[in-house]
Amino acid sequence: MPTKQSQRTPTQPRDLNAPFFDLREVAWILGVSVDTVRRRIRAGLLPCSQAVEGGTITVSRADLDAYHEATRLVRLPARNMRRRPARAAA
Repeated sequence: MPTKQSQRTPTQPRDLNAPFFDLREVAWILGVSVDTVRRRIRAGLLPCSQAVEGGTITVSRADLDAYHEATRLVRLPARNMRRRPARAAA
């Protein structure tokens, strides 16, 4: 008998090229919790849609890609590490 997973457990999507993902699949793709995905949706950072009020929340692949592009970490250019001139002895 299969075990029932919590609604907060991220799950791997069956198809990574699917046009839409539910919250659990989005959480797995982003590597965060379902609650974090809900907070980002509530903050307006991640667009989503619902077919009917109280129904399944889905995120489109295009919106997920745009969110990733906007939030990905980019390595900063290296600083110029010039040495300070030595102090003159007084």
